[in-house]
Amino acid sequence: MALLHVKYHSEILGMPVEMAVLLPQTVTENIQSFPTLYLLHEMGEGHTSWLRKTSLERYVDELSLAVVMPAGHTSYYTDMYHGKPYFTFITEELPALCENMFPLSQTKDERFIAGNGIGGYGALKAGLSASNTFSVAAAFSSPINVLGIADRLEKQRAIVIFGQVDELNNSPNNLYKAAESLLNLNKPLSEFYISCIEENNLLEENESFNTYLKNFGVKTTFEKTIGEHTDWKHWDHAVEKFISWLTEKNPVLRRGGTDRGTN
Repeated sequence: MALLHVKYHSEILGMPVEMAVLLPQTVTENIQSFPTLYLLHEMGEGHTSWLRKTSLERYVDELSLAVVMPAGHTSYYTDMYHGKPYFTFITEELPALCENMFPLSQTKDERFIAGNGIGGYGALKAGLSASNTFSVAAAFSSPINVLGIADRLEKQRAIVIFGQVDELNNSPNNLYKAAESLLNLNKPLSEFYISCIEENNLLEENESFNTYLKNFGVKTTFEKTIGEHTDWKHWDHAVEKFISWLTEKNPVLRRGGTDRGTN
């Protein structure tokens, strides 16, 4: 597994950005492009946090899976009301750029997105509003209620990111509203994987959102974990379980896995 630290210019953000990439080194006759997990970080962290604070590299070392870890800065993975269009960057420019740079699959079925904390909120939003891009979206102990997210921010900061808070109920940043809009249009959604530690105060809203999706026939998997609520200890365990779950669903991720169609 190769580790690449990439610095490049984002046209859509209009600024230099960074990402870390784990890339399988073996290209076989069966696999000439790799399925890809886009892994988002919690706010207050950075694009190297998954590498520094978990055993992520060990979990994917024997898999035919690339992992792209972009810098989300403090955008809350939104097209900011007064700022940069980070959601469009994550869901449109980043996959296109990475698939041009590296031997990555260009099919929806082999693109996945996940994150911890606010990164998980961003991943769920991508699974809803960019469901043509990602087949699976996963969140690990993440806030779901955008009103709660905005309320925990300093008021002016919330306005910079989300705009007027009293308009958030009808905003695409509201995960329930985003899901409702797509379901009303009969548009397919991604499959969702949601995990939350039992002692976390976000458990109820995670369970409620999972139930909301399931009631509409959306494919979801919910994992309630038990243990000490130490963020990175939990997130390390959560990403390991998610990668195992993803591998069971996609045998092609196993090194030397089954054949698949040509991209």
